[in-house]
Amino acid sequence: MSSLTKAALICGSGSMIILISILINLPFVVQIFLLLTGLAVSAYGVLLLVKMIVRPTDKSSETTVEEATVSTLKKKKKPTSTL
Repeated sequence: MSSLTKAALICGSGSMIILISILINLPFVVQIFLLLTGLAVSAYGVLLLVKMIVRPTDKSSETTVEEATVSTLKKKKKPTSTL
């Protein structure tokens, strides 16, 4: 799983914790605890996303080399003419 997917899932799960804490009728202390937990999880996911933007990895050069080797392997031989 890519790091972008992980960060997006973390942000989404924090938002879901906040939503559930609002929708379910719980005692006030538990509701505040869930709200703060959801906020912390969402903030951590946003931190991961910002970290990926500030320091991107150089996977683009690696993928182009791999794509080039795969495309050369997939080329079919043209039939030779017998005429």
